[in-house]
Amino acid sequence: MIKPLLITTALLTSSAAFSAQNFVVDPQLTDFRSNQGKSDVWISHEDSKGGLGDVGTSGDTAFDAQGSARIRFKKSVEINDFTATPGLSQTVNGLPKNTDMSYSLYYCDKKGTASPSTLHYGVREVVEGAPLTGKVIADNRVHVRDLGNAPKGDKKDCFSQVTLDFNTGSNASVEIFNQMEVEVGANGKPDMHKDVEVRIDEFSITAK
Repeated sequence: MIKPLLITTALLTSSAAFSAQNFVVDPQLTDFRSNQGKSDVWISHEDSKGGLGDVGTSGDTAFDAQGSARIRFKKSVEINDFTATPGLSQTVNGLPKNTDMSYSLYYCDKKGTASPSTLHYGVREVVEGAPLTGKVIADNRVHVRDLGNAPKGDKKDCFSQVTLDFNTGSNASVEIFNQMEVEVGANGKPDMHKDVEVRIDEFSITAK
């Protein structure tokens, strides 16, 4: 009688772990990918022709179905403004107030430890109609060199998980943001023998 009870308890524990609600919509960017970068929930912050960076889709994926976002400065653009920070954001709704939450995503930078790119990611208060202007609740910057021991993606192991804890406070909605920052050399440019690009995928906001 004791053995079945232990098995049942283990199954319930496992089920509870996998049923944690993820508040991010289109978290694996599969809809973003299938709609060629058009989305009702994700906002792309870019102006490639203006030299402010490009946000598009990629078939590379950390897990499951195809889909990730590719953030880049194109080598083919005549003049790039590397002070710009292209990226993606989303307003995430329905959060419990005054609750400790965890925000995570998977980050891929194939240029490795010498990459000029850093990911700036975090959570802001929502300002209706004015993305990326709300007060920062929590944020972090990470370089691929710091992610050697981070959990990896199943499909592409260049994807490494980054996480950030925050408290919702009085906010039932927050804006998540993910932007590429580029370090330039003495000539004001990074190494541009190829596009400077990163990929992001597999977003999650769950209660701790």
